[in-house]
Amino acid sequence: MSPSQPLTVGIIGTGGMGTRHAVNLRRLVGGVQVAGLYDADAGRLHQAAALCGGVTLYDDPQRLVQDPGIQAVVIASPDDTHVEYVLECLRLGKPVLCEKPLATSVADAERVISAEISSGKRLISLGFMRRFDPQHAAVYQAARSGQIGRPLLYKGVHRNASIPYDVSGEVILTNSAGHDIDAARWLLGQQVQEVYVRGVRSRAAFSENTRDLLLIQLALSGGCLAAIEVFVAAQYGYEVSAELVGEQGSAATLQPDFALLRRAGQRSHPIPGEWLERFQQAYVAELCAWVTSLQAGERFPGASAWDGYLALLITAACIRSLRSGLPEAVGQPDTPAFYT
Repeated sequence: MSPSQPLTVGIIGTGGMGTRHAVNLRRLVGGVQVAGLYDADAGRLHQAAALCGGVTLYDDPQRLVQDPGIQAVVIASPDDTHVEYVLECLRLGKPVLCEKPLATSVADAERVISAEISSGKRLISLGFMRRFDPQHAAVYQAARSGQIGRPLLYKGVHRNASIPYDVSGEVILTNSAGHDIDAARWLLGQQVQEVYVRGVRSRAAFSENTRDLLLIQLALSGGCLAAIEVFVAAQYGYEVSAELVGEQGSAATLQPDFALLRRAGQRSHPIPGEWLERFQQAYVAELCAWVTSLQAGERFPGASAWDGYLALLITAACIRSLRSGLPEAVGQPDTPAFYT
């Protein structure tokens, strides 16, 4: 891919995430052209197209991937479709940025890993965008600089304003907690060996099956620990924070506040209502890094398919623990040389 020519990108899925990627690529990322869009919802597809200018619309996502005019693909479709589209990208040798999760089962993730290794190229980049969030990156750099000594404990908080009724703990672990699991591995630089998960229903109005507040405890290699709260019905807004506790100090994310509001006898900072607003800077930085890596023929500096596979292995153990009420071991495979 020549840096002198714009990279042509097709996007599968034009919901909130896919449309955000399309707009960011068009307006804020250089050296790229949004060339194709697909969504099963025609109304949503045309709304996204109106924001992108001259773009080809597809009635079949496989046709988008197979079009020779599309050089790279962003997958932001429903979770259970990711594997199908990623495998087609691998078959055709096309780079792909896939939103998490990589798959919805460990077995499907293993299929993807096998296919990527067989291709001989690192074509998959995974959308664990907290690695590009300025606040999380600052904590990462503080730890790597040695300022807090050896990191020992990761503490993460992940709160959504609201969720639909009847959301089980299993769904939250599969759909939401993957970011937190990846953040613990990335910030501590260690591998998860054991998990222990408990969940509660925060409101009597929710069904008996609802577990909207989870506490996830992780034991990692290197004698490290992690404690993660995922609360998806917190009402007040969307908030994510992370702290690393080390031998000689700690480093914590600061909220990305842009204004201090003074009114009615109070000082306050506004809280985002959802993740698209909170992580806008991270999404742009992630896309810039992805496009730059493709244009330069370099490795993407974010998460790989192997990171996505490990997140699913850990998630599966978390689901077993939530069901059993007991700690569960995580079978930790050796990292293939392909991913080192």
